[in-house]
Amino acid sequence: MFCRPWIMSSYNRPPSGWPAAALRPCLTRIGARIGARIGALARDRRGMSAVEFGLAAPVFLAILTPVIDLGLAFSQQIRVNQAVESGAQYASSNPYAGSTWSSAVSNAITNATTLSVSPSVGSETCGCPNSTSTAIQTGYGSPPSCTPNSCPDGSNPGYYVTLSASLTYTSVMPYSILGSSTTLSSQAVVRVE
Repeated sequence: MFCRPWIMSSYNRPPSGWPAAALRPCLTRIGARIGARIGALARDRRGMSAVEFGLAAPVFLAILTPVIDLGLAFSQQIRVNQAVESGAQYASSNPYAGSTWSSAVSNAITNATTLSVSPSVGSETCGCPNSTSTAIQTGYGSPPSCTPNSCPDGSNPGYYVTLSASLTYTSVMPYSILGSSTTLSSQAVVRVE
């Protein structure tokens, strides 16, 4: 049986009479088919994981990219620290010998990493250890003639050199927490004699 189109009246009343009786089985079959298809789609779970992943992936990546950027910055900071430690180790194991010694310590800092760090070797100063912190107190003469027995505990001052290195870290992500670029630096004070 074929279904005839039905035009509702201006009052939008459901059809009544013999036309309604003729259309009712047709509409019932169409409604049953549509209902069956909607029900099948509602029960079908294929592809649900792909849809969930498509919704969650941008949020996950938006959270993950700043973490990656911070990780890269911390990694480079550790490498700058290690470069300065290498320079400090070289300085403590080789006697102080003027400008050639300073350039050798700078080379030790530069060669300790593949990063393009800017090393700095300070001038030699006379100093004494601080009794309350790890800072070195200076002002006990100037090398090579430090004032003997002038430290607060009565000992002789030592020769100290301040080593430092810096690196400009450029962010990988354009919207980084760190900004577009940040200076990473490290410093060490070494007793050389």
